[in-house]
Amino acid sequence: MKKVFTILAAALLLGACHCAKCTTKPNRSNTCAKVACKCKYSHKTGCVCPKKAVAAKPQPKAMIVTEDKSLQDVVAVNKKSENLTVLSFKEPINFATNSDELDADSTKRIKQVATALKNYPDNSIRVVGHTDSTGNPDYNVDLSQRRAKAVAMALVDEGVAADKVSFVGYGATKPIATNKTRAGRAQNRRVELEVTNK
Repeated sequence: MKKVFTILAAALLLGACHCAKCTTKPNRSNTCAKVACKCKYSHKTGCVCPKKAVAAKPQPKAMIVTEDKSLQDVVAVNKKSENLTVLSFKEPINFATNSDELDADSTKRIKQVATALKNYPDNSIRVVGHTDSTGNPDYNVDLSQRRAKAVAMALVDEGVAADKVSFVGYGATKPIATNKTRAGRAQNRRVELEVTNK
């Protein structure tokens, strides 16, 4: 009887698979995850590691970059930092004079951008409105904010998550060109999208 127990014990030891015991050559048919076992080589065929590998936490989709072909015709992409990218419309977003009503062409461009933004659900979008210096400064701030809101609402209407979209208007306080020329004023009347991945 003692001999039988000895034989059984030996069989169990030989048949057991431990993470500390590795083969000297990798075997493609092994089922044990090397990362979990912290083992230099793979295990023998059929061995299952007693330590389960911890699945990596899914990372949020990367920020929108210039390689996103769906955006190249519509916006210029300016990566300001690791967490901030500014999208500037190549063709201006147009509104009726002294109004926040979008024209049809602008609505199409916003729709195209919204389609891309929906692929990055972990990102937040802030719509930023700007005007030129013509007129009353306080009115310009209000107008830029209403226009930014109109674009933000258009993005939401196209399926971008409402809790990821915000807006702000700066009026004429942040010009990118001179307000002394017609062309410069046209550049200053703009809407930009600040995309963050926080």
